[in-house]
Amino acid sequence: MGMDQAAGLRQWASGGESADTGCPRHVAEMLVELSASQEAAELTAPQPEPSAVPPTTQAAHGTESAPAASSGAGAAAKAPMGHSRAQPSSADTVTLMVLGLPGMGERQARKVTELFEAWAAEGRDWIGDPANWRVVPLDPSSPHLPVLATEQSRWALWVGSDEEAFRRAYRVLKQVAERGGPQRLLAVHPPDVGPKGLLDNLRRVAANYFGIELLVLAR
Repeated sequence: MGMDQAAGLRQWASGGESADTGCPRHVAEMLVELSASQEAAELTAPQPEPSAVPPTTQAAHGTESAPAASSGAGAAAKAPMGHSRAQPSSADTVTLMVLGLPGMGERQARKVTELFEAWAAEGRDWIGDPANWRVVPLDPSSPHLPVLATEQSRWALWVGSDEEAFRRAYRVLKQVAERGGPQRLLAVHPPDVGPKGLLDNLRRVAANYFGIELLVLAR
C-alpha cells in the first residue's frame, strides 16, 4: 500500500458519526438518532444547581439543616452524572456504513465484523476492538445515501470473491458517484477475494472514472 493509501486509511479510520427496500430498519433508526443527537446533547448537558447556594449559606450560619440539605444536593448532583456514565459502550462505538453487501441483514453485516477480527489478529492496530464497530449495510440506491454521506465519516465497499464481483462493485461505485455518496471508501472483502489485481483495478477505476478514493489494504 503506497503512502497516499496509508494516509487515506489513517484519515478514514480517525474520521469525525425501514420499511422501504432502500432503507432497512437499522438505517431508519440511525437517521432518527442523527436527527435527535443535537437535542439529546442539549437535554443531557449539566445544568447549574440553584439550590446549592442556600445550603452553603445555611452552613455558614451554623444551622442544623445544612448538612442534610448539602447531602441531598450532592445526591441530586451525582444522579445525572452517574446516568451519563452509564453509556460508555455507546461512546466507544464506531459506525461503519457498508455498500455492496448481498443483503441488508445481520448475517451480511457479520461478514465485515469477521474481516475486522481477522485484520485485528494480524496486528492492524487502527481497528482496535472489532466488537466496537457497528456495521450498517446500506443499499446504494437508498434515497438516504446523500444525507448519510454528509453525516457519516466511515464508509466501506464490499467486494465479493465470485466472477461477477468486479461488475457489481463497479455498479455500486457508479451509483455512489451519481447520487452524491461518500468520496472515500475502504475495500472490505472475504479472505478468498482472489488476486490482488482485482482490488487494484477497482481502486484505479474508482479514482479515474468516479473521483472516489478506494482504500485497499496491503495483503
